[in-house]
Formats: sequence, C-alpha cells, structure tokens
Amino acid sequence: MAAQRVIDTMARPFELNGNSVYMGASIGISLYPNDGSDADTLLSSAAAALHQAKLRGRGMLQFFSSEMTSRSKQRLTLEAALRRSVERQELRLYYQPQVDLISGQIVGVEALVRWQHPERGLIPPGEFIPLAEESGFVVTLGDWVLRTACRQIKAWATLELPLRQVAVNVSAVQLSRGHLVASVKEALEETGIAPNLLELEITESSVMLDREKSFETLAQLKALGVSLSIDDFGTGYSSLAYLQQLEVNKLKIDIAFVRDMTTNSNNASIIKAVIALGHSLGLEIIAEGVETPGQARQLRALRCDVIQGYLVSKPIPGVDMTQLMSTFPAMDIPVDNQALNTLLVVDDEPSMLTSLTRLLRNENYRILSATSAEEALALLALHPVGVILTDQRMTGMTGIELLARARKMHPKVVRMVLSGYTGLDSLTEAINRGEIYKFFTKPWNDAELIESVREAFAHYAEKIDVALS
Repeated sequence: MAAQRVIDTMARPFELNGNSVYMGASIGISLYPNDGSDADTLLSSAAAALHQAKLRGRGMLQFFSSEMTSRSKQRLTLEAALRRSVERQELRLYYQPQVDLISGQIVGVEALVRWQHPERGLIPPGEFIPLAEESGFVVTLGDWVLRTACRQIKAWATLELPLRQVAVNVSAVQLSRGHLVASVKEALEETGIAPNLLELEITESSVMLDREKSFETLAQLKALGVSLSIDDFGTGYSSLAYLQQLEVNKLKIDIAFVRDMTTNSNNASIIKAVIALGHSLGLEIIAEGVETPGQARQLRALRCDVIQGYLVSKPIPGVDMTQLMSTFPAMDIPVDNQALNTLLVVDDEPSMLTSLTRLLRNENYRILSATSAEEALALLALHPVGVILTDQRMTGMTGIELLARARKMHPKVVRMVLSGYTGLDSLTEAINRGEIYKFFTKPWNDAELIESVREAFAHYAEKIDVALS
C-alpha cells in the first residue's frame, strides 16, 4: 500500500555533507466515513492512530479504531489528574534498601515514587511514569522527588543512621530538557545535606540519546559532589570508552539478567563480565531485582558488591524504612568456599586482638584469633583461611616469620602485617620477597584497614580463579 511505501522510502539513508543520514516515519490512518464525517474528526482519528503507531515502536502504520478514542480519553483524563497530583499531595516516596554483600548491612536506599490516586488507589509506576515522560510532566515530577528525597536524607542524617547514599532516578527528559543541575543545586542548598549522600541514577540509553549534552550535564553534577550511577546497565548500547568518560561511581545490573541467573548460564556470564568490567574501572556494582538466597549467593561468588530486591525488602514508606534501618540484622549470605569469608587475626596483646576483632566483626567475616604465631599455624592447618592479619612484634616468632612459613604451607592465603615501630628494613625485605600483601602501621585508620581487608579477600578470590582456570 502507498503508506507502507512511504515508510520504506523514508527509512532509506541519504547523503548529507558526506554523511549517511537516517530518517523514519510513523503513519496514522483514518477512513471516511467510518472514522469521521468531517475533516476535523478525521484528523483527530488519524492523530490517535499515529500515537498508537509510535507506541508500537515507530516506523509503523496504524489504522484508527473506535477503541483508540476510548483509550485516548482515558489517557487525557489520567494526564490531567497526574498534573494536579503534586498540588493535591497525592504523590508518595517509597524506599527500597540496598545491602552490602560482605557486611550484610543496609548501606543505601533507592527512592521510588508512587501515586496515591483518590479514586483508583495506588497506581503502578509503569502506568503513570511513561505518561509523565510523554507529556513532559516528568520534569516537575522529578523535581518533587528530588526535593522530597533530600528532605528525607536530612532527617536520616540527623538520626545518624549508617546510610551511605539515597538514590534518585533521573529520566531521559530531565537529562535533555529539564534544568537538572539547577534543581539538584537548589535541593542541596535548601536542605543543607552533604552532596555525597545523594546519588542520581541515569539509564545508559538516556545518556546516549544526546551524548554531548548528557556528558556536559553529568560533569556539572559531578562537580556538585553528588554520586552518579548507570542504571539498567547491559541493556543499552554505550561503549567502554563512553563509560570511562562518564566518570560514574556505580553500575546497576538490570533485573532482566538477575531474574534467571541461577538457571540461565548466559545471564550469569553477562553478570560476571559486567562485574569484572566495573571493578576494573573502580566502580561499585549493584544487582537489582534479587529475590532468592540462591541469587544472592551466586552474586557474592561473582564478587558483586551490593544487592537490592525483594529478598531484602519491598519498597516501603520513609517511616517504615527508618524503623527497618534501626533494627535490621546483618544478612548472612553464605559462600561456597569458607576461605573467602575467613579471616585469621594474630596479636599477642589481648587488647589489640579484641580491638581488631571488634572492628572487623561488623564486616560479617568468620574471624579466627590467635595470640601467638604457633597458635596461628595450628589454626591454619585446621581451617580454610583467605586472609591473615598479624602483628609484627610478638614474643617468639615475629609476624614476618609467621607469614614466611604461611606462604610456604598455604601459598594462596593473602598476608597482611601490622607494626607499631618504624624499623622497616625487615618489612621491606619481606614485601620484596612476596611474603606480605600489605603493611599497616599502628595506630591504624579504621576505614582504610576495613577497605584493605576487603581488597585482600578480593585478591584471594582472584588467586583462586587463576588456580581453577
């Protein structure tokens, strides 16, 4: 038919200034007299058919049907109600927790908007978010979500809850048409929260719609001090080069890959590749849509950092989230190889041993402790151990001597040493011989020591992978 020939012709590329340019067309068709007896009615019917053609994926043609009139009226009614939802205070923010796979603690939450319609009740986001994006109302909606989330962040900061960040979604329309940078700056100034407590989630497909403008906007947001994450990673078409340029902090693995990862080897392989890619760029990896212990266990084995999903909690209101964070017990996510979770701490001073054990127990490790090198070697013979953390100056055998023996008998164990004195010659020699993975001085920095132990376990996991390959 003629309409299809128009679509096919428009889809062919043409040359413009030496470049191939692609265009497309969608067509809505109405017929006289069934779809209208006058020009205005026919045009209105054709417009309704055109809208349906675009919804089907563009580059399509669609004939008008009477059902479209009904759907169009429903859409207009819903859009009008949505535009009044902010002033009528019908919008709600729910929050879904994110749990660290090592410590088992809640480390962040994602803010998710809900619409409490006075007649229809709670309307699913999948119904009103696309409508908000099509109509442009998503900019107003996004501003409301941003300010409400920042006020909640301030309330949680006042309660001193152990929360690293609250994530807020940013739509493609906000990124391209809204005054996103100004809105974020105003929300931060209005609430006075630390910028690093706010995280903005952007889908990779929305970034690539207008790459130049998106990169500029994200750079300005980064300069404000907020954290950035790429949502639904793996479903778009960004390249590694673009990912490096974005300077984001996190990648979120899409639920589509997580859902079947325990039964679909291809999905598991994709997740493993995304995690390896993200870690190579120094990014934190979050898996969303985690619903089963098996998924969590496999994600931990693949060295994912954080999980989010119904296994932890469904999205809940702010008041309920405050209660959950205050009472949440650390999740115990088992590992297949006990050594991946077992830390041996050695120090002949009981007070130091207690301090180290107390500090690192919050990381949900299985901790073995020894007050001498001889006792430590005995524990190594009995238990699978991934990391040893030992004091240097001990009665009898020193820490370096202990690690030298451990290296010979248990070569894959990652070895770390603490020292309270400044004579570094023997330590330097031990490092050069490969007997020590990392060295710390006393008194240590708690955050640096915790992070280094995490890195040591990751290093152990890499050694195991190499040994198995």
